[in-house]
Amino acid sequence: MLAHDFLKKDDRGFTPISSSRSAWYFGVLVLVKLLRSVGIFIIDILAKQIHVVGLLWLLKLVAAAIVVPLQKPLTQGKSLRKSLHMRIGQLALVNCLIETIWFYGITFCGPLRSVLVFEQSPAVVLVAVMTLLKGGGSPSKTRGVIALGVGAIALVLMDRDASVETDHYKSHSHQSVLNHIFYHLIHWSGVSDHRGGVLLLMAAVFIKMAYDSSFRHLAVEIGGPKRLYALMTLVSSIILTPPAVLILMNGQSRIQSYFEFILLLIMAASFIMVLDFYTESVCFQHVADPVMASARWSPVIMFSCAFTIASVWYSQDHHTPGAHALSGGVLVTLICFSIASFALTSSSTPRSRGGHYVGLSDSGVPLYTYGEAFLQKTSRSMMLFVKETLAEILSSSDSRRIFWFLCANLSFCGVEFLYGFWTNSLGLISDGFHMLFDCSALVMGLVAAVMSRWPASRYYSYGYGRVEVLSGFINALFLIVIAFFILLEALERLYDPPDVSTDKLMVVAVAGLIVNVFGMYAFHGADHGHSHGGGGHGHSHGGGGHGHSHGGSASHGHSHGGNANMQGVFLHVLADTLGSVFVIISTLLIQYFEWKWVDPLCSLILSMLILLSVYPLLMASMATLMQCIPPELEHEYDHVLCQILQLDGVLSYSRSHFWQLKSDLNVASLHVQVRDDVNDQIIRQKILQMLKEGGATQAAVQIEKDGFFHLIQSMCPSYRLPYRVTKGLSVGYNQGNCHDANDTHHGHSHGEGGHGHDHGHSHSPSESDHYRQCDGHSPNEQCSHSHAAPNGYVGSSYTA
Repeated sequence: MLAHDFLKKDDRGFTPISSSRSAWYFGVLVLVKLLRSVGIFIIDILAKQIHVVGLLWLLKLVAAAIVVPLQKPLTQGKSLRKSLHMRIGQLALVNCLIETIWFYGITFCGPLRSVLVFEQSPAVVLVAVMTLLKGGGSPSKTRGVIALGVGAIALVLMDRDASVETDHYKSHSHQSVLNHIFYHLIHWSGVSDHRGGVLLLMAAVFIKMAYDSSFRHLAVEIGGPKRLYALMTLVSSIILTPPAVLILMNGQSRIQSYFEFILLLIMAASFIMVLDFYTESVCFQHVADPVMASARWSPVIMFSCAFTIASVWYSQDHHTPGAHALSGGVLVTLICFSIASFALTSSSTPRSRGGHYVGLSDSGVPLYTYGEAFLQKTSRSMMLFVKETLAEILSSSDSRRIFWFLCANLSFCGVEFLYGFWTNSLGLISDGFHMLFDCSALVMGLVAAVMSRWPASRYYSYGYGRVEVLSGFINALFLIVIAFFILLEALERLYDPPDVSTDKLMVVAVAGLIVNVFGMYAFHGADHGHSHGGGGHGHSHGGGGHGHSHGGSASHGHSHGGNANMQGVFLHVLADTLGSVFVIISTLLIQYFEWKWVDPLCSLILSMLILLSVYPLLMASMATLMQCIPPELEHEYDHVLCQILQLDGVLSYSRSHFWQLKSDLNVASLHVQVRDDVNDQIIRQKILQMLKEGGATQAAVQIEKDGFFHLIQSMCPSYRLPYRVTKGLSVGYNQGNCHDANDTHHGHSHGEGGHGHDHGHSHSPSESDHYRQCDGHSPNEQCSHSHAAPNGYVGSSYTA
């Protein structure tokens, strides 16, 4: 096979505008699907006049009267074996079951909702199920599974069908005992009739998946799908004859005009059972994959046509009983199901057609890899992704605590929503949204706790540990915004206390307090940083000599800063706990003493407590993000720098940086200038050990000798050396941070003439702002040497 034979694109794909012939086929398909939608709406009308089983039997009779003479399945084609007779009968029986459930679904939830559920292709549902169970699907299939799930949930939960009938016996008095049993079973389960119809249709779709597979296999043995369809229609009408005749004879009929009834019956049978089948066979017979092409286009066209008809059909009588009007849930379902139909039927053949050139053979023929396209990635199974994510969450105590409390919070939030919608309580629904907002903060904290453990990569050489600091900062901002709005509302209500309805308020407050106490217990070991991070006072009592003795290990000083992410989550739980306590107190005082002003007063106190508790976290996380030196390590680091200057052979140091990357990781970098006769590796190891004892988890030390500066100046005369701190000079972060930027502009302008012009603009804050400029010249030899440096270097102060 030549390369271009499998690299060329298959031209049999069904695209509505690819050619005039495809456009004509597509136009016919749209017209027929529109007629099928009309037929389904006609079935909804006819089902109100006679029993659905009898209606299905009559439709089968009309369809058989058209299809059997047209196909002649009994006389044309090869003779059927006896084993095939039983298989045809079994398949026809399953077909009767599926279409009976379909008709009941139309009766319960209306034609539009039945189209959205039952007209979804079983192939689409099968692909979604296989993607969930086995994985290996493309990203589009993953999106399709999500869209299909969201659409189904929206149709069950968001769709408030206004057609729930209050008097079932009056509206369904013509139906048989089977209908009444069916109806009461649905209502006994606790769901409304239209939701029960949706669930029935979903079950029918899953049965239809197995039916379609058996139909295709049996059609190959019989001699084609048209012959099998004709036989199925005939046998189905025969199977339905005994129960249908019995039901029609014993049941009541509401047929007002037999002529109109027969006309609508013929139209429905022709549109649904005859015209639709033959049109799909013609339109998709020249397509490379007719099953997937039909699964993609047929449902989408049906959804659009049915929605258009329903918008006109129910425009006038959408308030009348029995009118299954449109709703927001229906619109969401239509959009999601359409997306799922396209996403789950997207062909993966372009990947297998794509060839990747790998080289030449011995004879000079180009070689290609025939398989997945170059750089094409496939998504993993969603179930596998969920399992791996849960395993990663449960592997750490921090993320595990957040996860269990999040589950408890979501459960309580769901109970509040369900009970609020059930009792039509706006207070419960509002509190449910408040809990949902708290859950969003917990989700952010959970994501940050997981991401902070991700390993370092090429682009993130320090890893993702700072995500927890960012999460704590954002949570602190959220809490401040919440406290600010509570404060404003409390001040407004304090001057004009409104009436407070305490109905169900105590129950909700006590339940919320129980959940939040569980959260306080879950995070009781995670709030260490919160209790000690007010300023790092544990190390300030010893001055310079005593404080550093506590830093004998690298894990002491920096641990007091705490995990900002866990602090933020803890403060959310603390705020909710205090809120529940204040709600209980205010509810009791309002009920027994009618003190309306207690509620805004408690809210005012709550807002102040939130602000006071969040402020340290906000400042600490902001300081960490700004790469500030941890306050509890400031004196220890100053002492370490003084010790470094006391080492034998050390002349000075420069470019000193110390910052906190996250709660358990402090980073230090330092340039040290030494004499030429010392062992630089020994000096470097001593300095590294001293920095780690001072609280640095990771440290980088560069040893520089006098020959290094001579070489740099000879190679690059414009290179400016950084400012150095030498022996005998005081080092202070507090003073240096305040005065260095200004002092270094003029610190050496007293003893030298004509050299102040470079200091007004050359000092870089990143290099010298940490240190205070010392009075007088440095006594080391490099300072005296630097007076002879090229223009631009003055005294002992150099900037890079």
